[in-house]
Amino acid sequence: MYFYLGLGMQLVGFSSVGLCLFAGLTKGDYGKLELIQLIGGSLVFYVGTFIKNKGLK
Repeated sequence: MYFYLGLGMQLVGFSSVGLCLFAGLTKGDYGKLELIQLIGGSLVFYVGTFIKNKGLK
């Protein structure tokens, strides 16, 4: 179960970072919202990786 929870968190984090990158490229600049989205998405991705690998056993 923890594997799928971690995988889901990884997918959410990866898509958040991708949306941030796309928004910054279309606007030509990164604002505070994109910065928060980048940091939050990266954090969710790495927490998901930790949960997936460790399994919180």
